[in-house]
Amino acid sequence: MATDFTKKMLQTIRENSERTRKQNVKPLIIENEKTVKEETFFEKSKSIMEAIEEDIQKKNFLNEEKHNINDESHEKSFPITKKTPQFGDVRTSQEEAILKTVGEQIKLDDESLLYYPDAEDIVLNGELPSLNTSFQFRYNDPSGQGVYIWASGLQLTEENSRTLGKIRDAFLNWKQGLVQDGDLMDKLKKVTSKK
Repeated sequence: MATDFTKKMLQTIRENSERTRKQNVKPLIIENEKTVKEETFFEKSKSIMEAIEEDIQKKNFLNEEKHNINDESHEKSFPITKKTPQFGDVRTSQEEAILKTVGEQIKLDDESLLYYPDAEDIVLNGELPSLNTSFQFRYNDPSGQGVYIWASGLQLTEENSRTLGKIRDAFLNWKQGLVQDGDLMDKLKKVTSKK
């Protein structure tokens, strides 16, 4: 009987010491796993951010090939300049309307207004140097909302937000002006088909 009692006592001691050992080991393993996961997440985040910054430096968004037009219907274009016969006044009036709406110093190159006969599209490219921002208006955009903005390091202040809203308003006015001048697209198509 004494041996049975001794065996039970030894068994209980072994179970308790095993349970105590397991409880003491677990927190150390969990802490080590957390540390490894945080380092891995941090390292991955850092490498992703470095890759993005490197990609941004490689691309010059303000001078990218006339932004966002990559399909075949936009390969052939005809610039509408202030000196273009029959259409110089269109280019001039559009520039004046945009300046009036936005109220900022806008930069439009001589060939900022382009007509794409295969897509029956008109595109206007411009810049707002004060905001380090470029914009593009597309008349025949598939989404119907053809105003695009590219910015590098633009601080989103209340004033800058209003200016961006004014660019959208200028786009709506620009598109409405083209719609009201209903035969402009037909005239452009006729002139470019002769070339």
